[in-house]
Amino acid sequence: MRLSSVLKIVAVAVLVTVIGLIAAAKSLDSKRYQAFLAEQVKATSGLILTFSGPTKLKLGLSPQVSFTGMALASRPEARPLLYVDRIEAQVALLPLIFRELRIERLALFRPTLRLEALPRPAGVLDLASRADKVPTTRLALADIHIEDAAIAWRPAGSESDSGLSLVSARIQPETVDGGPLTLQASGAWNGTAFELGGVIGSLHALASGKPYPLQLKGTIDGAVVVARGAIADPLAAKGFDLELRAQGDELANPLRRIGLTLGGKPVAAAGPYKLSAKLSGAPGSLGLSDIDAVLGKRDNLLLGVKGAIKSLTPLSGVELAVTAEADNLAGLGRLIAVDLPTAGPLKLSARLQDIENGWRLAGIKSTLGRNDFSGELALTQTSRPRFFGRLAAANFVPGDLSFPLAKAPDQNRTAAAPQRPAIPVIDGRILSLEQLPLEGLKVFDLDLTLSAAKLHAGPATLTDAGAEIHLTGGKLAVDAFSAQLGDGRMTGEARFDASARTPSFFLRLSGTGLDVSRLGGDAPTSGRGDLAIDIRGAGGSPRALAGSLEGGAMISLGETVLARQPATDLTPRLIAALDSSTGGDAPIKLRCAVVRLAIKGGLLSADRGIAIETARVAVLGTGAIDLRTETSDLAFVARGGGNARLRGMLGSPILIGDEPAARLTPDASPCRAVAKSRR
Repeated sequence: MRLSSVLKIVAVAVLVTVIGLIAAAKSLDSKRYQAFLAEQVKATSGLILTFSGPTKLKLGLSPQVSFTGMALASRPEARPLLYVDRIEAQVALLPLIFRELRIERLALFRPTLRLEALPRPAGVLDLASRADKVPTTRLALADIHIEDAAIAWRPAGSESDSGLSLVSARIQPETVDGGPLTLQASGAWNGTAFELGGVIGSLHALASGKPYPLQLKGTIDGAVVVARGAIADPLAAKGFDLELRAQGDELANPLRRIGLTLGGKPVAAAGPYKLSAKLSGAPGSLGLSDIDAVLGKRDNLLLGVKGAIKSLTPLSGVELAVTAEADNLAGLGRLIAVDLPTAGPLKLSARLQDIENGWRLAGIKSTLGRNDFSGELALTQTSRPRFFGRLAAANFVPGDLSFPLAKAPDQNRTAAAPQRPAIPVIDGRILSLEQLPLEGLKVFDLDLTLSAAKLHAGPATLTDAGAEIHLTGGKLAVDAFSAQLGDGRMTGEARFDASARTPSFFLRLSGTGLDVSRLGGDAPTSGRGDLAIDIRGAGGSPRALAGSLEGGAMISLGETVLARQPATDLTPRLIAALDSSTGGDAPIKLRCAVVRLAIKGGLLSADRGIAIETARVAVLGTGAIDLRTETSDLAFVARGGGNARLRGMLGSPILIGDEPAARLTPDASPCRAVAKSRR
């Protein structure tokens, strides 16, 4: 029901009450007045007025007038829109001599108002013009009490009523002759207690044609709400011009009260809030301006909002400047009931705008841990939320945005999967059995163009990187990937399907002229190389994926300088074992190096597929790396030198010098032979 309809019902009830009291004060026979009032109300508003009992007058120094069972209904036998169980009024005796009805105290017991649709009014209620029916009398009202009142309505789409109850309320004019009204009330809204107090305009001001002033302050569910301003036409509910302020200790409380959920779950505790705004317009075109809000706390998410909303019903014309800060994303994940990376701290500023069936963040400037992003991102509300947009980063560290590993429930393990013991076994394996956190890929869709001036992939730093990322129904695709590694260029694409019972992935990556010194860690101090990787696999954990790999890979290096790090780097140690003349701390210079692998069922086969050349020796290697067991067995023979073997777990391989190897006869240029091999 519109506010104007509510005010009209109340206005009719007030006029009926006043006329009934005037009639009772002048005559003990009130039936003709009740009939007259019912006729007028029916003709002008379409409502049916009835009384269940007579009007009574109790004489004395302070006469008391009362009547019972006043009801206003839209049609006969219908549930009343307004019902007042009993009305009592104490009237000052002497002023009646001077044709003044001075009500010292007016009490309404158990009034009930139902917010339902009203019939179309047929005219204007005009009681004053019927002087023959209602003798002219001046009204003065000193004090109004309301007890056990109720207001009920049924929200759209709901099968049950919502309600507001007033335990008690009191209205007092500034003087008995009128003036602003002081209001005090206490009650409950849908079971939550509230208190309300303040000053509103006089009853006469409702129909004066001038802005109706009000200044109210209320408390509910730990929140304090203040409204100050005026309504230009209160009976028509038009011309709102109010300053609103609200603050409370927990933002989740009002959000839960209006029925807001996230992921089907109640809103989690978010922290305190404080906001102010200016409400203007009329129902159907109400808007907010001068919005200034601070919501939440840094432990979860601290939001700042400034701007305006052109229309609240329907919500449109949103133009808000938004800032956000958080210690990390863990708290935000708890708020929205979605697992998020734990990276932090977060700092963001952007402009929030509404779009068709969704929202847009434009002018994004943000930092998250070591990452920084700018651009715009939009969200549309479809069967799954869909994000789309473009982001650019000066620094992008994907490792900071990784999801925490999720433990696999027992029922998801296959019969062939080994059961994990209660006490972890240290077996030298480096690939985890923990299930990959893939559920997050199924709850939203994504179309994102991403670029980064610097892309930090592990210890490597790529520059001028970019890609197009698409996520639909749990299927992730990375297309048009490209990046610089020094002066060399790397391109590729990737797919990851998390929608199937067994997740699968595909990766194709190629690069030429890559500066391998920029790989970081134990990478060569200088050198250039090429790579070509084409692999695919399936599995829900890193170990399962690695154990199912199929495809091939090749890496080739030109002239390269290796720093001598015998404690950590196997390559210098391997060369030293094969060439006894290599010694000291001087860097090792390679003329070339090539590795070609054929991959099938998690077995990386390097059958005569490893070649290393220095100025003194030419090395040929063969063997395999088994990702299923994470073991390696590689043999190396140097032309004109020694031989060596590399065995053991991937996490801790053992290099054995002068170990008899398979029959290998490296030629003068094994790098060329391995590079040309098609096996």
